[in-house]
Amino acid sequence: MKILIFGGAGFVGGNLAIFFANRGDKVLCVDNLVRRGSENNLKRFKNYNNISFLHGDIRNVEDLNQIALNPDVVLECSAQPTAIDGYKNPMFDFTNNTSGLLNVLEFCRKRNSGLIFWSTNKTYSGDKCNSIPIIEKETRLEWSAPDNFIHGWTSKGINEDFDINGGSHTIYGITKVTADLFCQEWAQAFDIPVIINRFSCLYGPYQFGKVSQGWITWFALAKKFNYPLTFYGFGGKQVRDYLHIDDVGGLIEKQIGQINNHRGSYYNVGGGEKYTVSVYELEQLLSQMFNNFEPIKNEHPRKADQKIYISDISKVSDDFNWEPSISLKTGLGSIFDWINSGEEDFEWLPRK
Repeated sequence: MKILIFGGAGFVGGNLAIFFANRGDKVLCVDNLVRRGSENNLKRFKNYNNISFLHGDIRNVEDLNQIALNPDVVLECSAQPTAIDGYKNPMFDFTNNTSGLLNVLEFCRKRNSGLIFWSTNKTYSGDKCNSIPIIEKETRLEWSAPDNFIHGWTSKGINEDFDINGGSHTIYGITKVTADLFCQEWAQAFDIPVIINRFSCLYGPYQFGKVSQGWITWFALAKKFNYPLTFYGFGGKQVRDYLHIDDVGGLIEKQIGQINNHRGSYYNVGGGEKYTVSVYELEQLLSQMFNNFEPIKNEHPRKADQKIYISDISKVSDDFNWEPSISLKTGLGSIFDWINSGEEDFEWLPRK
Protein backbone atom coordinates (compact mmCIF):
# COMPACT_ATOMS: atom_id res chain seq x y z
CA MET A 1 0.00 0.00 0.00
CA LYS A 2 1.21 3.52 -0.87
CA ILE A 3 0.34 6.06 1.84
CA LEU A 4 0.85 9.83 1.69
CA ILE A 5 0.75 11.71 5.00
CA PHE A 6 0.34 15.48 5.01
CA GLY A 7 1.67 16.81 8.31
CA GLY A 8 3.86 13.74 8.26
CA ALA A 9 6.51 15.13 10.60
CA GLY A 10 4.02 16.09 13.29
CA PHE A 11 2.91 14.07 16.28
CA VAL A 12 0.11 12.17 14.57
CA GLY A 13 1.70 11.98 11.15
CA GLY A 14 5.10 10.91 12.43
CA ASN A 15 3.75 8.14 14.61
CA LEU A 16 1.47 6.88 11.85
CA ALA A 17 4.33 6.92 9.35
CA ILE A 18 6.30 4.54 11.56
CA PHE A 19 3.19 2.45 12.28
CA PHE A 20 2.57 1.83 8.58
CA ALA A 21 6.25 1.50 7.72
CA ASN A 22 6.45 -1.33 10.25
CA ARG A 23 3.51 -2.89 8.44
CA GLY A 24 5.53 -2.84 5.20
CA ASP A 25 3.73 0.00 3.43
CA LYS A 26 5.47 2.65 1.34
CA VAL A 27 5.05 6.00 3.13
CA LEU A 28 5.69 9.53 1.91
CA CYS A 29 5.57 12.28 4.55
CA VAL A 30 5.02 15.90 3.48
CA ASP A 31 5.42 18.66 6.06
CA ASN A 32 6.34 22.35 6.13
CA LEU A 33 8.19 21.86 9.45
CA VAL A 34 6.71 25.06 10.84
CA ARG A 35 6.07 23.60 14.28
CA ARG A 36 9.12 23.42 16.50
CA GLY A 37 10.09 19.84 17.27
CA SER A 38 8.68 18.36 14.06
CA GLU A 39 12.15 18.21 12.53
CA ASN A 40 13.06 15.66 15.21
CA ASN A 41 10.82 13.10 13.56
CA LEU A 42 13.01 13.17 10.47
CA LYS A 43 15.71 11.50 12.56
CA ARG A 44 13.32 8.67 13.38
CA PHE A 45 12.46 8.19 9.70
CA LYS A 46 16.10 7.45 8.84
CA ASN A 47 15.67 4.00 10.39
CA TYR A 48 13.15 3.05 7.68
CA ASN A 49 13.88 2.51 4.00
CA ASN A 50 10.18 2.72 3.18
CA ILE A 51 9.62 6.23 4.62
CA SER A 52 10.55 9.20 2.45
CA PHE A 53 10.14 12.90 3.22
CA LEU A 54 9.27 15.94 1.12
CA HIS A 55 9.39 19.48 2.44
CA GLY A 56 6.15 21.06 1.28
CA ASP A 57 3.04 22.99 2.25
CA ILE A 58 -0.55 22.09 1.39
CA ARG A 59 -1.30 25.79 0.92
CA ASN A 60 0.91 25.77 -2.18
CA VAL A 61 -0.52 23.87 -5.13
CA GLU A 62 2.95 23.84 -6.69
CA ASP A 63 4.23 21.77 -3.76
CA LEU A 64 1.48 19.21 -4.26
CA ASN A 65 2.11 19.06 -8.01
CA GLN A 66 5.70 17.97 -7.45
CA ILE A 67 4.62 14.84 -5.55
CA ALA A 68 5.53 11.88 -7.76
CA LEU A 69 3.78 9.25 -5.65
CA ASN A 70 0.23 8.28 -6.62
CA PRO A 71 -1.01 7.16 -3.20
CA ASP A 72 -3.73 4.66 -2.50
CA VAL A 73 -4.77 6.78 0.46
CA VAL A 74 -3.92 10.22 1.84
CA LEU A 75 -3.89 10.91 5.58
CA GLU A 76 -4.53 14.63 6.04
CA CYS A 77 -3.03 15.33 9.48
CA SER A 78 -1.65 18.80 8.77
CA ALA A 79 -3.25 21.77 10.52
CA GLN A 80 -2.74 24.75 12.72
CA PRO A 81 -4.06 22.80 15.71
CA THR A 82 -4.07 25.36 18.50
CA ALA A 83 -7.57 26.33 19.54
CA ILE A 84 -6.79 29.60 21.33
CA ASP A 85 -4.20 31.10 18.96
CA GLY A 86 -6.66 31.59 16.10
CA TYR A 87 -8.21 34.64 17.73
CA LYS A 88 -4.92 36.46 17.19
CA ASN A 89 -4.59 35.56 13.50
CA PRO A 90 -7.77 33.98 12.08
CA MET A 91 -6.57 34.06 8.46
CA PHE A 92 -3.61 31.84 9.39
CA ASP A 93 -6.03 29.22 10.67
CA PHE A 94 -8.20 29.56 7.57
CA THR A 95 -5.40 29.19 5.04
CA ASN A 96 -3.91 26.21 6.87
CA ASN A 97 -7.04 24.35 7.85
CA THR A 98 -9.59 25.18 5.15
CA SER A 99 -8.11 26.47 1.90
CA GLY A 100 -5.16 24.08 2.25
CA LEU A 101 -7.61 21.22 2.68
CA LEU A 102 -9.27 22.13 -0.64
CA ASN A 103 -5.91 21.68 -2.33
CA VAL A 104 -5.67 18.24 -0.75
CA LEU A 105 -9.16 17.29 -1.92
CA GLU A 106 -8.31 18.31 -5.46
CA PHE A 107 -5.07 16.34 -5.24
CA CYS A 108 -7.06 13.25 -4.23
CA ARG A 109 -9.62 13.80 -6.98
CA LYS A 110 -6.96 14.05 -9.68
CA ARG A 111 -4.89 11.13 -8.34
CA ASN A 112 -7.86 8.84 -7.58
CA SER A 113 -6.73 8.56 -3.96
CA GLY A 114 -8.81 7.95 -0.87
CA LEU A 115 -8.66 10.46 1.98
CA ILE A 116 -8.85 10.21 5.77
CA PHE A 117 -9.26 13.65 7.31
CA TRP A 118 -8.42 14.78 10.86
CA SER A 119 -11.33 16.82 12.15
CA THR A 120 -11.95 17.74 15.79
CA ASN A 121 -14.35 17.79 18.70
CA LYS A 122 -14.31 21.58 18.22
CA THR A 123 -16.77 20.84 15.41
CA TYR A 124 -19.30 21.21 18.23
CA SER A 125 -19.98 24.58 19.84
CA GLY A 126 -18.72 25.12 23.35
CA ASP A 127 -21.99 26.84 24.22
CA LYS A 128 -23.99 23.85 22.96
CA CYS A 129 -21.81 21.38 24.84
CA ASN A 130 -22.09 23.46 28.00
CA SER A 131 -25.90 23.60 27.75
CA ILE A 132 -26.04 20.01 29.02
CA PRO A 133 -26.69 20.24 32.80
CA ILE A 134 -23.74 19.28 34.99
CA ILE A 135 -22.97 18.67 38.62
CA GLU A 136 -19.66 19.29 40.36
CA LYS A 137 -17.94 16.38 42.09
CA GLU A 138 -14.77 16.39 44.15
CA THR A 139 -12.33 15.98 41.26
CA ARG A 140 -14.42 16.52 38.12
CA LEU A 141 -17.58 17.82 36.52
CA GLU A 142 -20.20 15.28 35.49
CA TRP A 143 -23.30 15.40 33.31
CA SER A 144 -26.53 15.27 35.31
CA ALA A 145 -29.24 15.24 32.63
CA PRO A 146 -31.19 12.11 31.71
CA ASP A 147 -30.49 10.35 28.41
CA ASN A 148 -31.80 12.10 25.27
CA PHE A 149 -32.36 15.38 27.12
CA ILE A 150 -30.52 17.04 24.24
CA HIS A 151 -30.52 15.68 20.69
CA GLY A 152 -27.18 14.07 19.87
CA TRP A 153 -26.24 13.45 23.49
CA THR A 154 -26.67 10.48 25.81
CA SER A 155 -24.83 9.28 28.88
CA LYS A 156 -22.32 7.67 26.48
CA GLY A 157 -21.29 11.10 25.26
CA ILE A 158 -21.76 13.39 22.27
CA ASN A 159 -22.58 11.60 19.02
CA GLU A 160 -22.60 12.63 15.37
CA ASP A 161 -26.19 13.95 15.54
CA PHE A 162 -25.19 16.74 17.93
CA ASP A 163 -25.90 20.18 16.44
CA ILE A 164 -22.86 21.86 14.83
CA ASN A 165 -24.58 25.29 14.62
CA GLY A 166 -23.81 28.30 16.79
CA GLY A 167 -20.67 30.19 17.70
CA SER A 168 -18.12 29.33 20.36
CA HIS A 169 -16.24 26.78 18.24
CA THR A 170 -12.99 28.78 18.38
CA ILE A 171 -11.51 30.09 15.13
CA TYR A 172 -9.61 26.82 14.82
CA GLY A 173 -12.82 24.88 15.30
CA ILE A 174 -14.81 26.75 12.69
CA THR A 175 -12.05 26.34 10.09
CA LYS A 176 -12.14 22.59 10.78
CA VAL A 177 -15.96 22.50 10.63
CA THR A 178 -15.74 24.12 7.21
CA ALA A 179 -13.09 21.66 6.08
CA ASP A 180 -15.15 18.79 7.48
CA LEU A 181 -18.13 19.83 5.33
CA PHE A 182 -15.96 20.36 2.26
CA CYS A 183 -14.76 16.76 2.66
CA GLN A 184 -18.33 15.51 2.77
CA GLU A 185 -19.33 17.59 -0.27
CA TRP A 186 -16.29 16.69 -2.41
CA ALA A 187 -16.67 13.01 -1.57
CA GLN A 188 -20.23 12.87 -2.88
CA ALA A 189 -19.87 15.37 -5.73
CA PHE A 190 -16.72 13.81 -7.20
CA ASP A 191 -17.01 10.22 -5.95
CA ILE A 192 -13.90 10.39 -3.74
CA PRO A 193 -13.46 7.81 -0.96
CA VAL A 194 -13.36 9.94 2.20
CA ILE A 195 -13.58 9.29 5.95
CA ILE A 196 -13.69 12.15 8.49
CA ASN A 197 -12.65 11.57 12.10
CA ARG A 198 -13.67 14.17 14.68
CA PHE A 199 -10.98 13.39 17.22
CA SER A 200 -11.04 14.28 20.88
CA CYS A 201 -7.78 14.54 22.90
CA LEU A 202 -4.92 12.60 21.30
CA TYR A 203 -1.74 12.04 23.28
CA GLY A 204 1.40 9.97 23.44
CA PRO A 205 5.18 10.05 23.03
CA TYR A 206 6.78 12.30 20.41
CA GLN A 207 4.04 14.87 20.87
CA PHE A 208 5.37 18.42 20.86
CA GLY A 209 2.96 19.52 23.56
CA LYS A 210 2.52 23.08 24.70
CA VAL A 211 0.12 25.11 26.83
CA SER A 212 -2.44 25.62 24.07
CA GLN A 213 -2.40 22.18 22.42
CA GLY A 214 -1.45 18.62 23.34
CA TRP A 215 -2.37 19.26 26.96
CA ILE A 216 -1.87 15.75 28.37
CA THR A 217 1.69 15.50 27.08
CA TRP A 218 2.32 19.15 27.94
CA PHE A 219 1.41 18.52 31.57
CA ALA A 220 3.90 15.64 31.68
CA LEU A 221 6.64 17.80 30.14
CA ALA A 222 5.88 20.63 32.56
CA LYS A 223 6.18 18.28 35.54
CA LYS A 224 9.49 16.93 34.28
CA PHE A 225 11.10 20.28 33.41
CA ASN A 226 9.46 22.45 36.09
CA TYR A 227 7.31 24.64 33.90
CA PRO A 228 4.42 26.39 35.67
CA LEU A 229 0.97 24.87 35.13
CA THR A 230 -2.36 26.66 35.05
CA PHE A 231 -5.96 25.54 35.38
CA TYR A 232 -8.02 27.67 33.00
CA GLY A 233 -11.37 27.81 34.75
CA PHE A 234 -13.54 25.35 36.66
CA GLY A 235 -10.79 24.51 39.17
CA GLY A 236 -9.37 22.08 36.62
CA LYS A 237 -12.50 19.92 36.83
CA GLN A 238 -13.31 20.07 33.10
CA VAL A 239 -13.32 16.59 31.57
CA ARG A 240 -12.16 15.09 28.27
CA ASP A 241 -11.96 11.63 26.82
CA TYR A 242 -8.46 10.71 25.71
CA LEU A 243 -7.03 8.46 23.01
CA HIS A 244 -3.46 7.17 22.83
CA ILE A 245 -1.70 7.45 19.49
CA ASP A 246 -1.21 3.66 19.28
CA ASP A 247 -4.99 3.19 19.43
CA VAL A 248 -5.28 5.71 16.60
CA GLY A 249 -2.99 3.59 14.43
CA GLY A 250 -5.19 0.55 14.91
CA LEU A 251 -8.29 2.48 13.82
CA ILE A 252 -6.69 4.07 10.76
CA GLU A 253 -5.43 0.67 9.65
CA LYS A 254 -9.01 -0.63 9.66
CA GLN A 255 -10.35 2.49 7.97
CA ILE A 256 -7.82 2.23 5.17
CA GLY A 257 -8.96 -1.34 4.58
CA GLN A 258 -12.53 -0.11 4.06
CA ILE A 259 -11.89 3.32 2.52
CA ASN A 260 -13.51 2.49 -0.82
CA ASN A 261 -16.85 1.87 0.92
CA HIS A 262 -17.09 5.44 2.23
CA ARG A 263 -18.03 8.72 0.61
CA GLY A 264 -17.78 11.32 3.34
CA SER A 265 -18.56 9.20 6.40
CA TYR A 266 -17.92 11.11 9.64
CA TYR A 267 -17.20 9.80 13.11
CA ASN A 268 -16.68 11.06 16.64
CA VAL A 269 -13.48 9.39 17.81
CA GLY A 270 -11.88 9.37 21.25
CA GLY A 271 -11.56 7.23 24.30
CA GLY A 272 -15.31 7.31 24.88
CA GLU A 273 -16.95 6.96 28.25
CA LYS A 274 -14.43 4.36 29.49
CA TYR A 275 -11.37 6.60 29.07
CA THR A 276 -11.93 10.05 30.57
CA VAL A 277 -9.97 12.33 32.87
CA SER A 278 -10.28 15.81 34.33
CA VAL A 279 -7.44 18.30 34.17
CA TYR A 280 -7.23 18.17 37.97
CA GLU A 281 -7.08 14.35 38.03
CA LEU A 282 -4.32 14.31 35.43
CA GLU A 283 -2.26 16.81 37.39
CA GLN A 284 -2.56 14.67 40.50
CA LEU A 285 -1.41 11.54 38.65
CA LEU A 286 1.58 13.29 37.09
CA SER A 287 2.59 14.87 40.40
CA GLN A 288 3.07 11.36 41.75
CA MET A 289 4.85 10.08 38.63
CA PHE A 290 7.36 12.93 38.48
CA ASN A 291 7.49 13.70 42.20
CA ASN A 292 6.65 17.30 41.45
CA PHE A 293 4.01 18.91 43.65
CA GLU A 294 4.39 22.55 42.61
CA PRO A 295 1.21 24.60 43.18
CA ILE A 296 -1.11 25.23 40.23
CA LYS A 297 -2.18 28.68 39.15
CA ASN A 298 -5.88 29.29 38.45
CA GLU A 299 -7.11 31.61 35.69
CA HIS A 300 -10.42 32.45 34.05
CA PRO A 301 -11.80 30.02 31.45
CA ARG A 302 -10.63 30.46 27.88
CA LYS A 303 -12.96 31.34 25.04
CA ALA A 304 -15.23 28.54 23.83
CA ASP A 305 -13.94 25.99 26.32
CA GLN A 306 -16.10 22.90 26.70
CA LYS A 307 -16.72 22.01 30.35
CA ILE A 308 -17.17 18.34 29.45
CA TYR A 309 -16.49 16.69 26.12
CA ILE A 310 -16.76 12.92 25.85
CA SER A 311 -17.09 11.24 22.46
CA ASP A 312 -19.83 8.71 21.93
CA ILE A 313 -17.77 6.25 19.86
CA SER A 314 -20.61 3.81 19.18
CA LYS A 315 -20.73 4.52 15.44
CA VAL A 316 -17.00 4.22 14.76
CA SER A 317 -16.76 1.15 16.99
CA ASP A 318 -19.61 -0.59 15.17
CA ASP A 319 -18.50 0.30 11.64
CA PHE A 320 -14.85 -0.73 12.09
CA ASN A 321 -15.00 -3.28 14.91
CA TRP A 322 -12.65 -1.05 16.87
CA GLU A 323 -12.36 0.07 20.47
CA PRO A 324 -9.59 1.89 22.36
CA SER A 325 -7.60 -0.30 24.71
CA ILE A 326 -4.79 1.78 26.22
CA SER A 327 -5.45 3.00 29.76
CA LEU A 328 -4.27 6.36 31.02
CA LYS A 329 -1.74 4.68 33.31
CA THR A 330 -0.21 2.77 30.39
CA GLY A 331 -0.35 5.78 28.10
CA LEU A 332 1.30 8.11 30.60
CA GLY A 333 3.93 5.43 31.15
CA SER A 334 4.83 5.57 27.46
CA ILE A 335 5.25 9.34 27.70
CA PHE A 336 7.32 8.98 30.88
CA ASP A 337 9.63 6.48 29.17
CA TRP A 338 10.03 8.75 26.12
CA ILE A 339 10.85 11.82 28.23
CA ASN A 340 13.44 9.88 30.22
CA SER A 341 14.90 7.90 27.31
CA GLY A 342 17.52 10.48 26.40
CA GLU A 343 16.68 10.30 22.68
CA GLU A 344 14.93 13.69 22.61
CA ASP A 345 16.78 16.96 23.22
CA PHE A 346 13.59 18.97 23.98
CA GLU A 347 15.17 22.14 22.60
CA TRP A 348 11.80 22.88 21.03
CA LEU A 349 10.22 23.55 24.43
CA PRO A 350 9.36 27.23 25.04
CA ARG A 351 11.87 29.32 26.92
CA LYS A 352 11.00 29.81 30.57
